[in-house]
Amino acid sequence: MAASATRRGVGLAARIFVASTLVVVAVLLASLGLTFLQTRRTADAAIGAVLRRNRTALAAHLRARADGLAGMSAVSAGVPQFRERLLRDPDLANRVDQAMEYRDLVGAAWVLVTDAEGLLLARTDYPLESGADLSRGALIADALGGDQTRGTFIDDRDPDSTRLYFAVATPLASEGAAPQGVLVTSFALDDSLAADLAGQMSADLAFFALDRTGVPLVVASTLPREPVAAALRARLNVAALDSVDARNLQADSAVDTLAAEVGGEHYIGLPLPLRSAAGDLFGGVVAFRPRGAELAAFHALRNMIWVALGVGVVLALIAAALLGRQIASPVRRLVDATLRVQDGDYSVEIPAGGGDEIGALARAFKGLVADLKEKQNLVEYMMAASGGAATQPIQAVPTAVRQLAGAGTGQIEPGSLFAGRYEIKEILGMGGMGVVYRALDRELGEPVAIKTLRSEVVGSDGVALERFKQEIRLARKITHRNVVRTYDLGEVNGTYYLTMEFVEGTSLKQLIQSRGKLPVPVTLTIGKQLCRALEVAHEQGVIHRDIKPQNIVVEPNGFLKVMDFGIARLAKAPQGKGLTEVGTAIGTPDYMSPEQLLGEELDPRSDLYSAGVVLYECLTGRPAFVADTVYALVAKHLEEEPPDPRASNADVPEPLAQLVLRAMAKQRDARYQSAAALHDALAEIG
Repeated sequence: MAASATRRGVGLAARIFVASTLVVVAVLLASLGLTFLQTRRTADAAIGAVLRRNRTALAAHLRARADGLAGMSAVSAGVPQFRERLLRDPDLANRVDQAMEYRDLVGAAWVLVTDAEGLLLARTDYPLESGADLSRGALIADALGGDQTRGTFIDDRDPDSTRLYFAVATPLASEGAAPQGVLVTSFALDDSLAADLAGQMSADLAFFALDRTGVPLVVASTLPREPVAAALRARLNVAALDSVDARNLQADSAVDTLAAEVGGEHYIGLPLPLRSAAGDLFGGVVAFRPRGAELAAFHALRNMIWVALGVGVVLALIAAALLGRQIASPVRRLVDATLRVQDGDYSVEIPAGGGDEIGALARAFKGLVADLKEKQNLVEYMMAASGGAATQPIQAVPTAVRQLAGAGTGQIEPGSLFAGRYEIKEILGMGGMGVVYRALDRELGEPVAIKTLRSEVVGSDGVALERFKQEIRLARKITHRNVVRTYDLGEVNGTYYLTMEFVEGTSLKQLIQSRGKLPVPVTLTIGKQLCRALEVAHEQGVIHRDIKPQNIVVEPNGFLKVMDFGIARLAKAPQGKGLTEVGTAIGTPDYMSPEQLLGEELDPRSDLYSAGVVLYECLTGRPAFVADTVYALVAKHLEEEPPDPRASNADVPEPLAQLVLRAMAKQRDARYQSAAALHDALAEIG
């Protein structure tokens, strides 16, 4: 077996080496892929930030040009002679000449003038036109209302040459007077402006207009127009562009970037909306930047990552070899120890581990061996106590109990068939709410325990029935090897019954009665298993409320099981919902906590008090408090300090005595605060 274990150890090391190498390489490759992906995302984010800055700067440039026109127009409109020359000259040619002079003076693309009714007086781009009603447009209408307005202006008279302008409308009025007309000046959004702004921003620009169907038309660009137009038609989201808030361009991210392939270079851009004076989307402008220039630094990083990957693989091979050897060696020693334990040698030395998982495994295995040794000692003690049989024979049930059992349960007798399924074998005992039988489940072919509820209890107290129904709901939540399993709740001919796991063993009460005080190691084993049962119950919000030796059974294999959760209830039942109201005590007085005797609301620490009394009885052979009457017994639990178990058993070590006294403290806060804490304290002792 040792040679086999050695061969398995060598195989494990090789498998760890290969697996670790593959995992590390896979992780490095995945990391490389994720790094490249993140690099691309980071580059896109960096480009996006640059594009948003460009878009903000572009908006500022356009706004500055419009402000220049607006300022000069406002000054000119306030000069009476200027207004008179534009508004009063009856000759159209003279009015157009005046407008052209002003156009050249301010550097506008074109100028138009209307009268106070919004009728066209002169227009430099179409000099022969006059008299047209322009008052319905927001640009002219708002200016006639006395406000200087501005907005994008589309000239689409020639479908083959759509032009885009930015216009400023200024009221022609003296201060405080109604407007006598409107002066409109504009600048063209053309190739010349695009080239000018592109030089200032170190970016390529493209202006586009939206036709009447919403299709973008490139009107000016520093890049070839066709690829830009194709990108706009394919990627431009007009609705998203229309939602952009020009006041917060840096934060806005609703518009997707545009991509255009020009001469083998990949350009990306972010559009800025251009709106009319009424706020309608007329077009936009895009600042494009080449992606390659932005990604140059990231490409250098990618090359460095490839080099790092190669170095990482080499280091992974070395680390995998060392890791395989480090893991396999203690595992081989654990295998050898396991084989010795399998042969019954519990004195085997477990190899010490460090703070890693192998160390945790070694400590867990050491604890498992200690548990097995404790259970073996408990089994040997039980066999010695019962003269060689690990399970004591079940004592005959007194005749009075048999009569009371049959009195209210439909004459359930051994040998009868109950509920059409369970063959009654014998009466095991009687509790405060009913009788317990051993039976055979004919459907499953397994032994079960059946607990019935006496009919007179149901008839006289409906709360008892509700408590019985709650027992199954609570107990079925608990699944643990130290807890008796509860299966089902049923009713037949008015008799309610509960089916449970049948446990064949010796009750702790029988063991104490037959042997008196138990050895310290046996008591520690019982205490730790009891704590495990209480811990899992408390995690489900269930308080046992009747922990006593009679409800604790030790199986022939050394496992302890806690039974009879029949009076348990939710630890935190809703106010007014509990079946046991505050002021009513349920349980066995010999083992009840002071707060339970007083009928107060309970928490898990009440069970820990009862566990302390059970440990005291295990160590001394008698309950902690004994009295002639129930009232005297209750008074001792409430008023007297618990006696030191060392007074009755000098073999009890002081740490264990102090543990029992702390568990039995009168005040809850002075006890152990959880079953896990009590278990750990017992484990530290032995």
